[in-house]
Amino acid sequence: MSEAEAEATKQQDPTEKFRELRDAYLEIWSKNLIETVNSEGYAKASGAALDGFLAVAAPLKEPTEKAMLKMLQQLNMPTSADFMGLSGRFANVELLLDNLDAKLDRIEKLLDSSKPATSAKARAPKAARKTTQKQTALRAGGTSKRTTTAKPVRRNPRKVTR
Repeated sequence: MSEAEAEATKQQDPTEKFRELRDAYLEIWSKNLIETVNSEGYAKASGAALDGFLAVAAPLKEPTEKAMLKMLQQLNMPTSADFMGLSGRFANVELLLDNLDAKLDRIEKLLDSSKPATSAKARAPKAARKTTQKQTALRAGGTSKRTTTAKPVRRNPRKVTR
């Protein structure tokens, strides 16, 4: 069977021409729209439309926010202000933990440097040795050493000090 006979016996897809026509149509529109969107006139027109929209929406912003706040309060759901407050508190707790970690590292270094050459375990009573071993094990296994330096603690100015 020759190649010409194989093509003749192969059925023609009736929708193939429509697909080709559709692809050519979409390609032409795509090129034209890309040129239009990248033009200076389009940028000015879309900027003017956006300015008009913002001018109309600006007076509605405050009443919308108030209505949303009331609705969230009635549904016992947190607002964005609540999340911001929590975020600040978590940041403060993180700073405090970093400072505590740095202080513990300094204390640990001081204790290690103050140990004499002879073993302090040999001179310490048995109960004291167990406590020291437990503290060392907890420190070694319970926390990871951080390589960052301690950050200064931001104090809450609203907090009353005693």
